[in-house]
Amino acid sequence: MQSRIIRVLPAEDGWALEFGGLNTRAQRFPTMEAAIAAGWDVARRENAELHIHRHDGDVHLRNACGDKKQEPQR
Repeated sequence: MQSRIIRVLPAEDGWALEFGGLNTRAQRFPTMEAAIAAGWDVARRENAELHIHRHDGDVHLRNACGDKKQEPQR
């Protein structure tokens, strides 16, 4: 089974949400905060991981929804 990973990524005009392993098209948001909020909603609903990337491409935060024992990695 393919991993379900939702990525918050910097985009040309704001921020993007990309959905790996889900049949959902990428979405654009004007702010990072809006993209993260939408990403959390989908990650919780789909029991997926949320990866938040910085402008340089590195992962800033990684968290698996549904895994109550896992601490966010920074």
